[in-house]
Amino acid sequence: MAEQQAETCNYNDLHARRAADLINLKGATVLVVGANTGADCRYFMDWGAKEVHGVDVVPNVGCDYQADNVRYFRMSAEAMQLPNNYYDLVYCFATMEHVHDIVAAFKEMTRVTKPGGFIYSVASPLWNSRSGHHMACLASHPWIHLRMGKQEMVHYCKSDGIEGERGLSIEAIVAYVLDSTEFNRRPAHDYTQAVATIPNVMIVSNLLYNEPESAVPEDLKTELALKGIPHDELRAVTHEFVAIKRPLTWKQRIVGTARRIVRVGRTQISGIRRLLK
Repeated sequence: MAEQQAETCNYNDLHARRAADLINLKGATVLVVGANTGADCRYFMDWGAKEVHGVDVVPNVGCDYQADNVRYFRMSAEAMQLPNNYYDLVYCFATMEHVHDIVAAFKEMTRVTKPGGFIYSVASPLWNSRSGHHMACLASHPWIHLRMGKQEMVHYCKSDGIEGERGLSIEAIVAYVLDSTEFNRRPAHDYTQAVATIPNVMIVSNLLYNEPESAVPEDLKTELALKGIPHDELRAVTHEFVAIKRPLTWKQRIVGTARRIVRVGRTQISGIRRLLK
């Protein structure tokens, strides 16, 4: 278990560094989508960001890392109450595979990114991959979450000596994997198609990282094909999306300026009316 956690921490560090290298992080504003308890926010503050915000739906968002110029918001990636065109970098790692409306979430991440800013999103492991269940105790039984129902899976795990992990029983683990809404269960191609619909971005990367064909046993391909899962899906482990938000067109600039003038005018009129009362 300690080795599993160390490996995960290395992946977090690796992807945070890749994202940070996309921009001049000194003085930058960063949004971490799927901030969880705050560990990823720490990376960007330590590396020189001016301001870091984190969003997540978990009730304890940001509980493990608090600092000046770090703020957390409990909200969904699909509908963020955050300003347009604000962040130099929007970073999302190992989160999108849990988000149900991925089209809305990708569009929201783009909306809050500054023109010329970057979006860096990596979803992994995808649901139909060998470790789509996200559970270390099931790692020696790849694709088990696709092959078995709840009772069969519990019985099989107990017969193999798997009792659970992180203080949770195997019954709770299996219920979490198969019954909960924690996973979107999206096929891999949904991610690439969702990204292709986003306006106002220059896509740097919209890729699926696949295991080799030989990684999936022939009998498993046949078994899961009968359930409507093609073998390419079983190989797709990770979706990577990297994009630059396009600068505003002159029409967008004019409209934005006009709207700001109207807002300022309304504020001034309201102030004058209060003074006259």
